[in-house]
Amino acid sequence: MPPGEIPVGLQQKNSAGRKVLCVLLSVVGGLALLGGGGLVANTLSNANQVITNRSGYGPVMWRNERADKLFPKSLGGSKSEPQASATDPKHAAWNRVGIAQKTGCADGLSGDLADEVRKRGCKAVLRSTYVDPTGNFVATVALIVRAEGDDEDESLRRFFDSGKHGVKAFAVDGTIAADWKDQNRNGSGGVQETGLYLPYDIAVTAGSVDGRKSGRLPAEWHNSNGKWDATPWREAAKALADTVSLHLDQLLGDVTS
Repeated sequence: MPPGEIPVGLQQKNSAGRKVLCVLLSVVGGLALLGGGGLVANTLSNANQVITNRSGYGPVMWRNERADKLFPKSLGGSKSEPQASATDPKHAAWNRVGIAQKTGCADGLSGDLADEVRKRGCKAVLRSTYVDPTGNFVATVALIVRAEGDDEDESLRRFFDSGKHGVKAFAVDGTIAADWKDQNRNGSGGVQETGLYLPYDIAVTAGSVDGRKSGRLPAEWHNSNGKWDATPWREAAKALADTVSLHLDQLLGDVTS
């Protein structure tokens, strides 16, 4: 056999080895493609899962999350930081002092609001009382859990716009809100959650920690309807309702992302 010539047997073995190697590389390449495809499919599945979780979790969030998550220690907002968390203590406009134990619809609501909610279907009413950092304002937030439906209710919208009281004040013993009661409610407001994931209405009633009642303004300051000086409390109640709504949206996003 000439020097440097590869024996025929070894040539055949090398040829067979190359075939095996090609097959193995093809298999590995195919698995890599499948793995990549699986990764993409899994990513898309996870994205879809977030949406599914939100639509499924939103309606039950009121009973699955702790009460102190639904009603955080502090609530507020910042015009200079619109994306800030509603629970950031740096922007706190309200501080929680207590959470009610009773969650029956009749336990938390009264009057026309109770009637409107009952007609629409009410599962529960969760309440928490907050005070502002100055210790002058007190407010009770009611998270109303609807039986079903996400469309805005015109009757309920009119009620919230009217400023009528409907949330029962929740006093908290041992705090500056210990004497908070229905007779001291000065202003109320609310907002309807109309998204697909949060079948809730939020109603708030506010008053003064010291029990001061709103009264009629001097003639030159009130309108032809004899407007009372309840505007500060009404605006505070509406702003707090909006903040709670923002918090619930953020909470749902956090727990389902």
